[in-house]
Amino acid sequence: MRIGLVFLLAACATPPTAMRVIVEPPAYSVTMSSTLGVGLTPVSEQPPGMKVRYRWTADAGYFLAQKESTAEILDFGRETVTQGGKLFWSYDSNEKAAIERAPVAISVVTESLKGKTLARTDLRLEWDGPMIRLAH
Repeated sequence: MRIGLVFLLAACATPPTAMRVIVEPPAYSVTMSSTLGVGLTPVSEQPPGMKVRYRWTADAGYFLAQKESTAEILDFGRETVTQGGKLFWSYDSNEKAAIERAPVAISVVTESLKGKTLARTDLRLEWDGPMIRLAH
């Protein structure tokens, strides 16, 4: 009976989730007209059937998305929650971080639909002349 109880508790625990973010293009400037910003695509591995959401935060700039059906640009500000898919990060060239060339911290948390944190990834963007790129 004791073995069955341990198995039951293990089966009820939320499994760990692995996550990473695909960043493209690797460098960006607001003068580029070919993209809305730094593209950020979350990739997570969780058990089949488990639905998750992604909570994004940035200490500067803002997140954008483009509706595929209408090409409308959506501005989410410095915090947003998505169900997945590509999100863009951009900045206003007059913003303090851009003027001072301060690094930008972006974090994304994978959450269960009930709000439980499953994984977290932190990104740092740094300036390289007029371009901002993912720090290594």
